[in-house]
Amino acid sequence: MNVKAGDLAYIVGTVVPENNGHIVEVLFRDPEGTIWDSEPRWVVKSAGRKLFGISQQTGEHVEVVVGSLADRFLRPISGVPVHDEQHDEVTA
Repeated sequence: MNVKAGDLAYIVGTVVPENNGHIVEVLFRDPEGTIWDSEPRWVVKSAGRKLFGISQQTGEHVEVVVGSLADRFLRPISGVPVHDEQHDEVTA
């Protein structure tokens, strides 16, 4: 798995190029995700503009804030640890 619930992630490699590079919050595993294909899917929430998707029921293009994406299209955003004090500072 690339991500887990609670992660911030960015989208890569989808067939909808407008979504690639977009940041989402990973909410939870999609319990119906494997109905459409055999790989794990996640319910994600947009962290900015709406996402573009394709309705599974109608096949129409739709804009959504919350949607489902396959794990392979998500890459976690990992942060750098933040310290209140800087101990390895070089004095000039």
